[in-house]
Amino acid sequence: MKRLLAAALAALLVVQPALAQHGEEGDLALRRAMTYRDNGNPGLAAHWLGVAAARGMPEAMFLLANMLLEGDGVPKDEAAARRWLAAATEQDYPEAWQQLGMMEKDPEKAGQYFRRAAHALTHRGELKR
Repeated sequence: MKRLLAAALAALLVVQPALAQHGEEGDLALRRAMTYRDNGNPGLAAHWLGVAAARGMPEAMFLLANMLLEGDGVPKDEAAARRWLAAATEQDYPEAWQQLGMMEKDPEKAGQYFRRAAHALTHRGELKR
């Protein structure tokens, strides 16, 4: 079962998430992911986050990235996590900018990420999804 979930997640990681539109399918996948996460099934939560992320949902991209960083329900994979965070920043998702800032070793670059996070958060209500 774990191999099947890992293979499904790996297939989702090669999708160009920023180009997708999430619509109702993405919303449903995100709700399923949260239900599985709340019920203690991180493997299925990661699967459904991958579905929602592949449909362009920055919240799902961010959550999946953090699961990949922690190895929660999926094998640890910092490179994949960074790709999902970068995809979420393409939609100016503040939490993704902040996470990249916390991961950055170069203080100047980290500061740039934090400033982008603050700016994105300030304008969050103005964005149409």
